Amino acid sequence: MHLSGQLSDWSINDLLQIMQVTSKTGSLDIEGQRRGRIHFREGRLTGAELTGENGSYAGSDRSAIADILYVLSTVEEGSFSVGAADGPESKGWTIEEVLLDVVALQSLEGEVVDAGLFEASGVALVNQIQEPITIEPEDWHVFVNLVPPFTFNYLESRYGRGAAVRVFHTLHRLGMAETVADLDGEAVWLDRLAEGVAPGESQPSWAGNGDSAESTEAPPETEPEEEAEEEPVVAAKPDRIQANMKGLSAPANTTLTDGVYDEIRRLRSRVGEK
Repeated sequence: MHLSGQLSDWSINDLLQIMQVTSKTGSLDIEGQRRGRIHFREGRLTGAELTGENGSYAGSDRSAIADILYVLSTVEEGSFSVGAADGPESKGWTIEEVLLDVVALQSLEGEVVDAGLFEASGVALVNQIQEPITIEPEDWHVFVNLVPPFTFNYLESRYGRGAAVRVFHTLHRLGMAETVADLDGEAVWLDRLAEGVAPGESQPSWAGNGDSAESTEAPPETEPEEEAEEEPVVAAKPDRIQANMKGLSAPANTTLTDGVYDEIRRLRSRVGEK
């Protein structure tokens, strides 16, 4: 079957109904402000594809097909053509079944628009909810991408050990957590701190560059004409930049010696033993 025309004459819903009523097998191509392909097997939907600037998205389950038709249903100008089938060879779903899902998505979109979330410059998750919530398994990967990996020490420092234990136990019991190797984040903050104050560094990386902070960079070595007994120097008390990290604090004008460096290494090993 070969059929082609303009979407101004035939809506996508009309084309879906034609394919089902005639029990045709083929692939329907949509060309407009959005591009897509819908696959049919004996009039039933077996798959769909959506192509955009960021790549292509294809699906062969009911939910994925509904998502793609939901997007393509907004195309009103452009062309269409039906050619030989090159989609999945499966039983598929009726047009009515998939369109029910599309209508449900359109209803959800209306609520989101009314809430002002579509046009917002940013959206943040609330700190508290009033009732238990349910997240569909197919939507879980979206929430995972919203939350970066974290550590037990991080939660403990923010909310206390008891709360951290309860949260981690819940995540473990529900099968919602897994360990991550070589996490470049809160788990290695002491390593980064130790590297920042390693011998040879002029200033710890976390101390900042405040104007009131004295530089710890050693002056160029020069050969004195004669050795003189060093007199103790009482340093002035300039305004200080306080850097607090997991119980450690140091003013920006502090000179960190090898002893401090060794202490940081010792603290790091203690954290790893927890």
